[in-house]
Amino acid sequence: MYVEVPEVDDEVFKGESFGSVESVKAASDVYSPVNGTVIASNENIVENPETVNEGAEGDGWFIKVEITDEGDLSDLMDEDSYKAHCEAEENA
Repeated sequence: MYVEVPEVDDEVFKGESFGSVESVKAASDVYSPVNGTVIASNENIVENPETVNEGAEGDGWFIKVEITDEGDLSDLMDEDSYKAHCEAEENA
């Protein structure tokens, strides 16, 4: 597996790809949910890509972003809404 992440100070844009994840079965782009500037990039997942599968909410995070438009946050789902969305996708 392979993970690509942007560097600190790179700009990310809502709805646009900022990196990628490749596994034995597939390759996928990773998209930013907000506009902003990368303030931290997780180099650990580049060296140890399996970390993403072990816990994206823990050590498997990709980037930290300083948001340039706080309004972008209103389009995000809370945890319960995201879980419901994922369950609906699994059952579709």
